[in-house]
Amino acid sequence: MADEPGGGHVGGLGRDSRLKRYDDVRDMIGDIENPTPLVALRRMLAGEDVTLYVKLEWMNPFGSVKDRAAKWMLEGLDRRGELAPTVLEPTSGNTGIALAAIAALMDRHMIATVPHDLSIEKEALLRMLGAEIVHTTPDPSRHAMDVAISLAEDMCAADPSLVMPDQYDNHDNSCAHYQSTGPEIWAQTDGKIDYFFAGIGTGGTVTGVGRYLKEQNPDIRVIAIEPVPGHHISGLKNLEETAEPTVLDRSVLDEIIYVDDVMTRAMMRRAYHEDALMIGSSSAAILAGAIPWLRGKRGVAVAISPDSGQKAASYLAQVVESED
Repeated sequence: MADEPGGGHVGGLGRDSRLKRYDDVRDMIGDIENPTPLVALRRMLAGEDVTLYVKLEWMNPFGSVKDRAAKWMLEGLDRRGELAPTVLEPTSGNTGIALAAIAALMDRHMIATVPHDLSIEKEALLRMLGAEIVHTTPDPSRHAMDVAISLAEDMCAADPSLVMPDQYDNHDNSCAHYQSTGPEIWAQTDGKIDYFFAGIGTGGTVTGVGRYLKEQNPDIRVIAIEPVPGHHISGLKNLEETAEPTVLDRSVLDEIIYVDDVMTRAMMRRAYHEDALMIGSSSAAILAGAIPWLRGKRGVAVAISPDSGQKAASYLAQVVESED
């Protein structure tokens, strides 16, 4: 959205991103005029000939990289005349939080189908934003998010007043990153980026950013981080134990690195202790894959940090307890 000096609300001062002045909280979601920050890791790769920048997506107004996809998906539905009175989405937290916030601003109700073990922090935020929550029933034979997706699909099929943005199959998801996150990274690195790292959740971030960056320079390597089966890393998916999102375009990927819970927790401790980065588990998993891979490399790397640890205090408590 372009700046509008003197415009905006009646009697207001108008939007000016240079002054961090906005007419609507949605305007704070990252874009080329208002990018989320890049921060270099100075300690964990000290002495190496590569610099790793972490893109702090938790600086978006609703606290995660999913703010971008939520905005693009809802605006896409609205533009096509498909935005129903109630938005329904299966979510493990971040997408639902962003959708609930933006839906409320668009005068829509939000229903979230969520895994039975959703963290108390994310559930509280969903409820505070006015979302109705429907928990799944535990099913040992299926991944919890697949159960949440099936439940949402059944509910949507039975009620025409519901619309599902469908983050796993809606290509507005990857388009958000092709149009915003990718151009931001290219500009913020002066086009000198050599390596890009992102986790596999819906596949929207790694697909959209990777596609944009490779159009600028085909030699940029795009590396996806995927958790091993049986992991407990919120927001990321192992593609052997759950359905593969159609948003994910594997042709964009040069390599996949696998990480586990032990690596993730160890990296979370290092990020907090050494670089004072208050990251969440998905961010720690991405760094756990990226940092060992980058040793001995040269150039500039960027890793996505999807969210912070502030929505996952219960998970952080487990990490702290494991140190004692």
